[in-house]
Amino acid sequence: MDKKQKVRFRLPEDFYLPEKAEGWLEEKAAEGLFLQSLGRKWAVFIKGEPEEAAYMLVPMDPDDMKGPAEQGGEYKKFGWEYVTQLRRMVLVLRGSRGQCERIQELKGQSIYEKLLRKLKGSAWGLFTPFIFWLIWLVASSYLMGYGMLLLAVKGYCWVVFLGMGLCGLSQAGSWQEARLVQRLLREMEIRFKKELRGGGEIKAQDNKETGEITAGRAKAADILYRVMLTFFAVCTVFGLLGGINAAVSRKKMVLTGNAAAYEEDGWKEGDFRTASFLKKHPAWKTLSPALIPLNKIQQNEELEYRVYTYKGKNQDSYSLVTGSLLAPVQAEVMQYGKWKEGGNSRESTLKLEYYQTLTPKLASAFLKELGRYYMHWYKGWVPEKVESSYFDELVIHDRGLHYLFARKGNQVIFAYYIGDEMLTDHLPEFEQAVETLGGG
Repeated sequence: MDKKQKVRFRLPEDFYLPEKAEGWLEEKAAEGLFLQSLGRKWAVFIKGEPEEAAYMLVPMDPDDMKGPAEQGGEYKKFGWEYVTQLRRMVLVLRGSRGQCERIQELKGQSIYEKLLRKLKGSAWGLFTPFIFWLIWLVASSYLMGYGMLLLAVKGYCWVVFLGMGLCGLSQAGSWQEARLVQRLLREMEIRFKKELRGGGEIKAQDNKETGEITAGRAKAADILYRVMLTFFAVCTVFGLLGGINAAVSRKKMVLTGNAAAYEEDGWKEGDFRTASFLKKHPAWKTLSPALIPLNKIQQNEELEYRVYTYKGKNQDSYSLVTGSLLAPVQAEVMQYGKWKEGGNSRESTLKLEYYQTLTPKLASAFLKELGRYYMHWYKGWVPEKVESSYFDELVIHDRGLHYLFARKGNQVIFAYYIGDEMLTDHLPEFEQAVETLGGG
């Protein structure tokens, strides 16, 4: 069917009343517009020749394995043809006026009770993203030790907001459609009861069985829907803005290979983002992209950078400089090195992260989040701080694996080292790195 022949109209406010809904569809048919599909807010019509058509809304049988079209086909003997369905619970049938019999194939009130029970969960499904949010927050903050602050500073929090917003908006649409179907089913049940009592043709304005309570609850549900929709829209905007910021803030990534590669394949100032970053932070020009070369920790000039194979994939040594809203300057370095000593091959690894946050208070809280993530500073255990005349906060763990967490004002530096050296013996190198980068 040619798309130009399709017309879309917003559903009227009283579409939840079956008589009003049927009357509206019949008015459109008289204008030459015939229903093709139905959604939570919109109805799609196809243009044709005007005719006096009749429409009827009937419930589906939840216990029947047949699809909507097959169940609708059972009304063909009464002069109706299947048009569409709404949430696989309400069938929309069309016939020629005067040649179709208004009858409900299914008898008994239990059909409505079953449908409403089936719909109850989805009608309030708008809260599903909040449940997801709470589970994620509890699991990430207390089980994994990867709190919101760490995600926000490292620039990944936008993924959570975007996922939350899109999930919520999608669920909100489903919730609104479920609410429409729920109200339709209730009104159809009332009509069915009246017809059983011999009330004959039931007009919407004569329907007094819904009462003020139902109307009040419907209004409250609509208000809740608008509040939740606004919340999810804001989450989506935050997610999109964060994603854009993460995309444009990436300044430079260098695969180090070996120390000599810094000179040849280091900063390429022809890239406008790199040039802009170096203009604002000139100290980075005078320091290796690796911040602290691994051979400086090992004090071995013969150390060579190598490719590390992990789970079947090659991991190059690299340096990465990025930024986020809460930490405008960030750097991450991973170095794998090897050398020969006394005829034996030796290997070491150094991971180093550097951050400049917006405020010292934020840096202090962020330092704790780094510790929670890398060393699980929770469940009653926190390493003792090391006294330092330079750093405001300093924690070093030199037993087994080697960790260093340090803060100077709004600067945070973290090091993870595998090797024979002690990080406590190399504090001057870390102090020099923070001094140089902070002074830039």
